[in-house]
Amino acid sequence: MSKIIDTRRYDIDWLRSLAFILLIFYHIGQFYVADWGWHVKSAYLSDFLKNIMLLVNQWRMPLIFVISGIALSLVEPKVNSIKLFKMRFTRVLIPLIFGMLIIVPPQVYYELVQSEGYSASYFEFLKLYLDFNTTQYVEHQLITSRTGLTFGLITYNHLWYLLYLFTYTLLYIAIKPLLVKVNWQELSKGASAITILVIPLSFVLFYDLTLLPFFPEDTFVLVGDWYNHAFYFTLFLLGYVLAKSPSVWQKLIYNRKTWLLLAIISYSLMIIRSNRALGFDVPYNEASMFTLFFINLIWSGNKVFWLLTILGFAGAYLNKKNPVLTYMNEAILPWYILHQTLVIIFAMWLAKFELGGVFEPLLLILFTFVGCFVGYEIIKRFVVTRFIFGLKLK
Repeated sequence: MSKIIDTRRYDIDWLRSLAFILLIFYHIGQFYVADWGWHVKSAYLSDFLKNIMLLVNQWRMPLIFVISGIALSLVEPKVNSIKLFKMRFTRVLIPLIFGMLIIVPPQVYYELVQSEGYSASYFEFLKLYLDFNTTQYVEHQLITSRTGLTFGLITYNHLWYLLYLFTYTLLYIAIKPLLVKVNWQELSKGASAITILVIPLSFVLFYDLTLLPFFPEDTFVLVGDWYNHAFYFTLFLLGYVLAKSPSVWQKLIYNRKTWLLLAIISYSLMIIRSNRALGFDVPYNEASMFTLFFINLIWSGNKVFWLLTILGFAGAYLNKKNPVLTYMNEAILPWYILHQTLVIIFAMWLAKFELGGVFEPLLLILFTFVGCFVGYEIIKRFVVTRFIFGLKLK
């Protein structure tokens, strides 16, 4: 069995909290970014915001799955498969089910109000939402797409990560007997910086070339989402291996400036491509094989370069304990569960006042984070709310 790094990795704790905070900002941005579909949209749309959103949307969720794999690897010596399943059931699956029934419905309600002109009260909508047999508005539900499965309007929206994490945990339990037989520390100790870069890049580029054209990356439907499953589960396993490979950690940290340079170059090329400048105006479907490969190499590389950059800089500067980190370690899951519903409720309320494209976003950011803070402060004080939001019971 592989030797495990037994010390607390505070940089991973920091990254987990910061990644989910970034996700909150990203979903606020979705309300304002032009040309990108979302549940509801503002009257104040921004084209420039797309460039900022592109900076993070390629690696924000991949980073979370890498962190999830690292966290699982670090806890592996302390829990067996049965205990891990119980943990995931109570701290992931139950919050998911609760979220689908209680937290997500306002998102669907306001989506119907804006896009379908739905005019009934929220309480009338709840009757419709909780009717498993309804056929009304089911196209607004994630579970239906490409699977034929339907549970009325019930959906999971932003909570899809919890469903995927639970599924990947089951896959991990199935292959754990093989994983623990490998001496990952010995296997990886001679890995060079080129190897550390090429292995994840090869996987990501292969999936982008072979799976992405057939399975869109923004549907998040568990059955049939083969591109995202291949991509995210691979990163989940790479995170698992990384936690057991101290020499790789050190090389990753040592080369952090190189990763950053590559990340900046790839992002710059992405912006050029997205704005169809400097010869990047060739339609994707009409491009030559070489051009298609080069375009995909830019996008795939951008994901990998930023992941390596973030892990490298976090390892260099964030591996330290802090009272704020202690607080966020517990708070971040309730924040994640609550945030998108709060964003949409506050966004639709603020839209009535026509505050403009500066004050409205600032107030939306403020109200969302205050709402997450207050929500967590209430949740953590009661056994029942701690349980349904996936917190440890005291």
